[in-house]
Order: sequence, then C-alpha cells, then structure tokens
Amino acid sequence: MTLTKHRSAKWIGALTAVSLYFVTAYWLRASFVEDTNFAQGPNVAGEKRLMYRPFSRLARSSFSVAQERYGLFDDLADSEESPQRSPIELYENDKRLGPAHNSREDIAALGQGRFSHWKKNGTTLYWSSSDGSDPNTNGRAYWVVKPAARAPN
Repeated sequence: MTLTKHRSAKWIGALTAVSLYFVTAYWLRASFVEDTNFAQGPNVAGEKRLMYRPFSRLARSSFSVAQERYGLFDDLADSEESPQRSPIELYENDKRLGPAHNSREDIAALGQGRFSHWKKNGTTLYWSSSDGSDPNTNGRAYWVVKPAARAPN
C-alpha cells in the first residue's frame, strides 16, 4: 500500500468516526425523556428541595438513610428544645412519606416512610423508604417540601 493510500484510509476512518459521534449524540439528545420525578418534584404547593445521592446508611439498615445538608430549612428543624417543630414534608416521587418526628432508632428499625428533620450541629434529614427498598438504588426521587403558608381564615 502506498503512503498516499494509507493517509487516505486514515482520513476516511477519522471522518467516519466523527460522523458517527455526531449522529449518536443527536440521537441521544432527541430520544432523551427527562424523568419528571427528578426534574419537577411532587405536585404540591411549597418550596421543594431534591435530596441528592449518595445517602449515608442509618444504623446499618438497608432501607433507611441520612443526609446532612446546609440550608435544608435549618430554622424549621426539630431540636432538643422543640422536637415537634418541623413542618416539612418528605416525598418519595409523588408519594408523601411519614409519619414525621420519629427517632433515628425507629426510622432504622421500622422504616415504612418514617422520617425526621433534625438540627443539632447541622441540619440532617433521616428517612426510610416506603417499601423497604434501598433509597440509594431504588430509582426514586426524594423531595423535602416546606409547605406553602396557608392564608388566614
């Protein structure tokens, strides 16, 4: 094979690879369907915050987790002085979880959507999945919602 034919083959291969890259990128962009559970959150009024993976395990439980997060409605969180203060709601996709204000021990042992929004050194959300699945791998979005203020009667 001559040097010219060898260079031509390299150029044709390179152009083919670049063309395939752009065709594939266009196809992926055109076929992508965004999961609304992760994009918009539950269809409820209020301020919403998506919880981002990975979550820390809570007491070696396979279905309960915790995440410390700055700015997670810090001023509303439960505390030693006010253990029932937090009005936040927790959603697993569109499903509201609860009950709220549970101990970490109950969340880890009993699960079934129990959660707690707690302020000690930082603000931490402790929760369990609704069905005993692992929140890190079950593919569901977890949203913290500060309910909208209700108008006075």
